[in-house]
Amino acid sequence: MKLIMLSVVFEVASQVAFAQGAPDPMAQLRACSLLDPAERPACLNKLPQPVTVPRRPAGDADGWIVSETTSPIDYTPIVTATAFAEGGANGALKQLSIHCRGGRTELVLGGPAASESGADSVLSYRVDDSQPVQLAAGRPSYGTGVAFRGDVVGLLLSLPNEGGIAIRLGTRAGAVHDAHFSLVGLKAARDRVAAACKWPRTLARPRSE
Repeated sequence: MKLIMLSVVFEVASQVAFAQGAPDPMAQLRACSLLDPAERPACLNKLPQPVTVPRRPAGDADGWIVSETTSPIDYTPIVTATAFAEGGANGALKQLSIHCRGGRTELVLGGPAASESGADSVLSYRVDDSQPVQLAAGRPSYGTGVAFRGDVVGLLLSLPNEGGIAIRLGTRAGAVHDAHFSLVGLKAARDRVAAACKWPRTLARPRSE
């Protein structure tokens, strides 16, 4: 009886795969799951190839995690795009985030070293092999970290959609911390922030285009 049931299961799975035009290991796995626990191992052993969960196709914002919500106070959009430091940056500087909150755009460096730094910190960045650029630093409008001051929108639009950005933070205690972040997928993340913060159309186009 068990052999008959097993044969029926594989017949159903094979018909599903044939109808789809290609073998479907996930359909076969689901068919095996219909059997009693004692019969599943034999069914799984008969699968023609290892069954793996298909990976989700890479999105346009690879390297950047974008979250969106709405302010409960004024119902304006709140968008945050975050990239994490490559190699962990010794844990001192962990993430680089673009925030849109209340119609304001901010670029914030996060991590233990950034949280302990003040407005007198020294902040500089370098894109790939270009010359380093020093910027004013300050506290973000909310949360912890070190915020880039000046023309933040202009800075974001000047960054390419590939390569990387190296950031150096000098603290008032004299310590210097470095971190490197990938810029791959920045355009998709930047576009979502631009839409939420309603950047002017004349500004929302990257300078490289």
